[in-house]
Parts: sequence; structure tokens; C-alpha cells
Amino acid sequence: MVTVLVLSVLLNVVLLWPRGPQIGRWRSRSSRDAYVAAYEKLMAELPPVDRTWDVPTDWGMVHIVRFPGPRTGDPTPILLLPGWGSGIPMWRELLPVLAADRPVYALDALGDAGLSHQSVPIVSSQDQARWISQTLDGIGVSRAHVVGHSFGGWLAANLGYHEPGRVASVTLLDPAQVLSGLRPEVLFEALPAALPFLPQSWRDAALERIGGGPIDPDDTMVQLIDAGTKGYSSARSLPELFSDEQLRGYPVPLHVSLAGDSAVLTDPVVAAARADLLPVGEATVWPGASHSLPMEQPDEVGAAALDFMRRHDG
Repeated sequence: MVTVLVLSVLLNVVLLWPRGPQIGRWRSRSSRDAYVAAYEKLMAELPPVDRTWDVPTDWGMVHIVRFPGPRTGDPTPILLLPGWGSGIPMWRELLPVLAADRPVYALDALGDAGLSHQSVPIVSSQDQARWISQTLDGIGVSRAHVVGHSFGGWLAANLGYHEPGRVASVTLLDPAQVLSGLRPEVLFEALPAALPFLPQSWRDAALERIGGGPIDPDDTMVQLIDAGTKGYSSARSLPELFSDEQLRGYPVPLHVSLAGDSAVLTDPVVAAARADLLPVGEATVWPGASHSLPMEQPDEVGAAALDFMRRHDG
């Protein structure tokens, strides 16, 4: 699980660079069928979903589900934004922790592999915030605590920046392009694995070198990421790193958990120091954790996120 999510980030970045805005699509019906088969198998391992929506927005249809949480009180719900290439199933480990406290909504991002369907190019950071805001309108949620992992962390931070009225707080889990950019060398390390015309032995060696271990082809998450990476032509562009000025003016409370041994991001200690620029914010470095922090330490990371949310529920 750890290895495959790191690879998902790296391969998606390499496959996209330096493409601009366009419309994401499946390359074939069989590609989508393979992805959906793995997706549905993984969804069966998550807590029960009590409602599903396909919400129309100005940029396409967004697939979003609700995990009900406890049946007491009326706490502000959580919205989960996944990392690239992983979709709702990536929250398998963290979801039980969060849903024990309050309702949780999770979506598949537009322009990415998943069950959402993009129909119009997303051309700006404002567009990226607006399609999420319109999705919340479509399900009748006025305000949420927003949680994002990896590039979903950038989406979450971007939503809080452009649509602060919809956001009670933001929690970022080893976020890309917010406090820290990508390690330049990982892009070159990932390149051989992303080129389908190279011999499979070369590609496998690159995957194992990046991920730090062998890839299990029988792992359903591996099958999901593989089907999405090969079968979906994405429409994303690499977002710009948040500037010091943006952080100083950040309008909502921001909690950041950084992986001490992230294979994707630059120095976590330097990244954590940038959190001092935030008007209301905090950052923690988790020693020994990889970029798959929410899967490795769901109880600890979830407890820290929920504590921050409770302090900013008003």
C-alpha cells in the first residue's frame, strides 16, 4: 500500500508533465472496466456508505459518497479529497477513525481516474475550488472540515484559500505543492517506469527502486493504480507551490501532518517552518513516516486531525 501510493504520485506527475488544461477521459471501455472492478472490491472494505450522489457541476459530474458517522449531535462534517490516481478507496485505513466522530463525505476528483466524469477543462485554481464548492451545493452541505492527502492536500488548501466560507478548517496529510515542492530527483527516477515502450524488466526495476520494495501484482490497490495510470488520460497540470504571501493571508485554520521520510516532498522540517507564516496554523513532522502517512498511522494522524477540528468547529 505504501509503495503503490508513492508510485501513483510519481507516475502521474511524469505522465502529465508539462501538459495544460484539457478534458480527462478513459482510453477504452476495457480500461475503465478493469479500474472499476478493483475500485468496487476496495470499496467493499470501507465502512458502509449510506448515500451516493453524482453531482453535476460546471466542469462535469462529481461522484461523492457519505459515511454516516455516529447518530448523535450535529457536528460539522468532513470532506475528503484524495491524492492523484487513488480515488475514494485510498481512505480505507483512515475512514473508520474519522467516521467514528462525525459524518464523512469523500469524492473522486474531476480530471482524474475515478467515477467522476469531466466535461469542461479546468483552467485555473479558482476553477479547482469552484467545482468542489458546487459539489457541496449539490449535496446540501454548507460548510465542512476539509482533509486532503498529497495532491488532494493542494486541492484542500486551494479550496480554503478561494472559498473560505465553505471551510471550517483544513487538514493536510503530507501535502504536495503547499508548504513544500516535489523532490526534483524523484521525477527522473520515475521516468523509466512511466514509459510503456521500455522493456518490462527496466520498468519493474524502476518501480522497485522508487518504492523501496517489490510490487505485488495481486494487491487490489496495485491493480487499481495500474488500471488508472495506464487507462486514464488525465487533464491535470502540476499546481503552483503556495507562496509566502498566500500563506500569510491564509483565511482558515490549517493543520499539516508531514512525513519525516517522504519519498515525494522536499525537507519536511523546512516545510513545517513555513507553517509559522500562517495566521492560524500548525504543522507536525511524523518521524519515520512515508508519504503514505494516513495509511501507516491512521489512528494517530486521525486523532490529531479530529482534535484540530474540534478546536475549530465554531
